[in-house]
Parts: sequence; C-alpha cells; structure tokens
Amino acid sequence: MSLNPSTPQPLYMQVRQMLKTDIQNGKYKPDEQIPTEAELCEIYNVSRITIRKAIEELVKEGALTRIPRRGTFVTSKKFHNELLSVSGFSEFSHQLGMIPNSRILRSEVIPAPEDVAKHLLIDEGSPVLVLERLMYVNDRPLFYDIAHYSLIRFPDLEKKIATDESTYKVLSEVYHTEIVSNDKIIDVIGATNDYAKLLECDIGANLFRILKIAFNANDEPVHLSTFMCETSKVNLTVHRAR
Repeated sequence: MSLNPSTPQPLYMQVRQMLKTDIQNGKYKPDEQIPTEAELCEIYNVSRITIRKAIEELVKEGALTRIPRRGTFVTSKKFHNELLSVSGFSEFSHQLGMIPNSRILRSEVIPAPEDVAKHLLIDEGSPVLVLERLMYVNDRPLFYDIAHYSLIRFPDLEKKIATDESTYKVLSEVYHTEIVSNDKIIDVIGATNDYAKLLECDIGANLFRILKIAFNANDEPVHLSTFMCETSKVNLTVHRAR
C-alpha cells in the first residue's frame, strides 16, 4: 500500500488511519490477529519503528489489544454487564448468546479470614470454600474471580463444583438457595504481572475490580466474590427502575 511522504502528516499516522479503516471495514474482525510488525513493514514499505508507533496509537485508542507472547488483536466488542443483575457468569454468557467456559485455578477449604467472615456473617475461622476461576467467552479470558462460600451453610459444596456447570445452578438445585440481590463495590486498578498473564492483557492495563456480596431471599449473604476484567472489554451499566 502506498503512503504519501510529501504530506505533513507523519507516516505512522497514515499507517494508523489505514489500519483503523481496515478494522472499521471488517478486513480485520474483532478478536482477529493482525499481521505481525514484520509483515506490516512489507505491506506499507516503512520501518518497524513507524509500524510500532502506529500500533501503539491504536492500542491507546482501544482499537487493538496486545496479548503477551501471542500478538496484536482487534479489540473484542464490549460486553454490557448490568450492575444490578443477580445472574451468575453462566447466565450472563447465555444472555449474550455465547457458551461460557471456565477454568478452576484453585478450590480449597480454609478457615475464614476476618474480612471474609465479616462479609459472610460467619465466625472467623469457620470453614469456607475458596473458589478461584478464570472465565472465558469465545475462548478468551473475560473475568478472573475469587469467591468464598460458607461450608457451614453449604456443606460439601467443594465436592459439587464442576468446571462446566453453573455454581448458581448447584446452589439452587442442591441447596435450594436462590440469589435475589447483591451489593457491589467497584474500583479500577492496574493489572499486575500475574493478572496480566491470566487475563492476557498488558501489565498496567486498567481493570475493573468488583467486590460483590450476593444475598438470598432472607437477606443472608450467600457468597463473597472479587472479580476483575479489563475496562476495555466490559461496560458496566445501570438501568433505572420503572
């Protein structure tokens, strides 16, 4: 593709605009990997520094996403997550028309730390299940989640959790417990090295960190969860009551 070196517009800005136009026209689709820097150098007949700067601009704009050790991809379309919703991840994914998938990173019974006990209204030191999971949509990690459940309220829950089954479904069918409300506290943090590896994002990328306490019909806390996702991948929305 030919660029115009006589124009006052820098070459990297011209490359940036051409790549952006290709994305908008569907040449490169969401979640699709774009050519490597070396391939783009040949396509546009410019230096790698020019290509790198053009890509950096598109990453800043949110049009492209770098995934360490894999390459540069067109950014996924944002998912809209209703803040007041009481649905779990599986239900949320099905609402999007997508098949959820999750990987259990840790499932362990521990004595409840003070902060967990306080949120779950249980005695400090009583047994809780720590469930650490990575949740995927379209084979790409979307949420990293650490959840705590009281094993006094839900005995043997650790034996009933499966990767391919909704935890909320288990709570409903086995323990006859429905989630009817939740409290959420949200802030934004920078991705640490560990979080960046798990969520396949850049170190320092902005992440929503959402602390959630889910309640049953008797206003008893069912679980405490802290989950994280890239701000570039999820819109958090609130719909007014009608």
